[in-house]
Amino acid sequence: MSVRTIVVPYDFSDCATDALRVAASIAQRTGACIDVVHVYEQMTDFHPENQRLREDLEAKLDRVPELPFMQGLEMKRFMLRQLGLTEMFRNERIAQADLIVMGSHGANGLRGIVGSNTQRIVRSAPMPVLVIKHRIEDMRVDDIVYASNFTAVDVEKFESFRPILEIWDPKVHLLKVNTPKSFERSEESHQAIDAFLERHELRKFTATVYNDLSIEEGILNFARGIDADMIAMATHGRKGFFQVVNGSLTEDIVNHTNFPILSVKL
Repeated sequence: MSVRTIVVPYDFSDCATDALRVAASIAQRTGACIDVVHVYEQMTDFHPENQRLREDLEAKLDRVPELPFMQGLEMKRFMLRQLGLTEMFRNERIAQADLIVMGSHGANGLRGIVGSNTQRIVRSAPMPVLVIKHRIEDMRVDDIVYASNFTAVDVEKFESFRPILEIWDPKVHLLKVNTPKSFERSEESHQAIDAFLERHELRKFTATVYNDLSIEEGILNFARGIDADMIAMATHGRKGFFQVVNGSLTEDIVNHTNFPILSVKL
């Protein structure tokens, strides 16, 4: 498997352009095609104002390939009318994409297709989602934290991350966070990580059982401690990341850090 198609939801904001810049960096390494998707709503096709709006949006999309970092890359443009952002997966080509790259400014977000919409995509996308929080000129990933409970389903889902990890061949830091509320003996945690390593051969890795007050703090503190370039984690849809956590830890992490976050829905 390899990354052949990258979808970038695009609302012309700086935040979305940050995501597009990273998608371009990945496309340069992989030869992938970038699908730039703009979702918009309009009341009726017949109103002249709506026609002008559509023409204005099309003209803006036509200028996207002129961005300096898009030079020489294959790109397709999609304008999806009358759809919510998560409904873009009804489009057969978009539903078959290998990766989504999205911008997000966290909980406050922008009113376009970032912020809360990022969380909706993280919950619903059938493919891996890479959330970008700030401008990155050339995406390099030397150290990635893979935070997991290392349950059987988490172990199986790691395969979904492989094509993206292979882009950079980073050192993978396997991380299990222990908290007072979800305590597990170190021996059991290490056994779960060992079972993961039997299934997945990693060339460069570390394995850590890390104690902290909450899973979110543990992941972020560990990632800062090793100066990670990215955090990867599986998300359990609406039920959150680990089954012992209420809400979605992936969404909390997306909101409270500047690390790029790579997530895959279980």
